[in-house]
Amino acid sequence: MIGLIIKDLINLKKLSKIYLLILLFYFIVSIAGGNQDMFGGMIVMLAVMIPITALSYDEKNKWDRYALTMPLMRGTIVLSKYILGLIFLIAAFTLAFITNIIFTEIILYENLMINLTTFSVGIIMISFILPIILKFGVEKGRILMMIVIFTPVAIIVMLPKLGIPAPEQETIEMFLKYLPVAAIITYVLSILVSVSIYKKKEF
Repeated sequence: MIGLIIKDLINLKKLSKIYLLILLFYFIVSIAGGNQDMFGGMIVMLAVMIPITALSYDEKNKWDRYALTMPLMRGTIVLSKYILGLIFLIAAFTLAFITNIIFTEIILYENLMINLTTFSVGIIMISFILPIILKFGVEKGRILMMIVIFTPVAIIVMLPKLGIPAPEQETIEMFLKYLPVAAIITYVLSILVSVSIYKKKEF
């Protein structure tokens, strides 16, 4: 398992400078605009893209065919991608949390809840995207992946135009309270689905 994650990190090292430049850009923009939430959201999005990029490298290099000649369980190969995503999501959560402490006057509890929410959203996004990528491949899965990412945004934008009132504050708070629990459940179910897909896949 550790070896698989190290392999992905070595592959991702090629893009490390690009990721750092993107982080720096959004950090400067968010600080200058006084909107640290944007920075937190963007680094979570970057973290979500990490396991997808790792799968892209594997697919391009036909690594799966080689990996399956070794004493590796298919479930272990799949789980390594989920753990990779989780590692970077935790890193994104920590970075955003510390940034808010240093550059804002937001209270600790609110800071925790904001970043826990974006972290949970990242978990849910990975949970939906990885099974799609494993089923259809990176290239074929891109369109479905974009649908997963932008559908919630489109719904939020369209609701007011359709005359549907926004949820009450209590409803939103209740939703955010249980979002981390929903994210964990979704993540576990996603792993089970992805393992099932990968076990049936032929290379």
